[in-house]
Amino acid sequence: MKHNIKATLTREEYKDFNTYVDYLSINHNISIPHTVETVGNKFLVEILEDIDVNKLDNLLDIDDIMLYNTTQ
Repeated sequence: MKHNIKATLTREEYKDFNTYVDYLSINHNISIPHTVETVGNKFLVEILEDIDVNKLDNLLDIDDIMLYNTTQ
């Protein structure tokens, strides 16, 4: 059974999420289809496909220095 990942993010977390999604798309050709719903001052994000979270975390860890530089 497939379960989509859902998370409620603060404005800063949502900004970081978008940075990571863009970075993975540009640098690793990985698409992360998702929806976003504003709930008060928070953002409800739902990932629409099964994704390998560990793989993405590893890619972001490996590229951490480059990613840090793009967000500054």
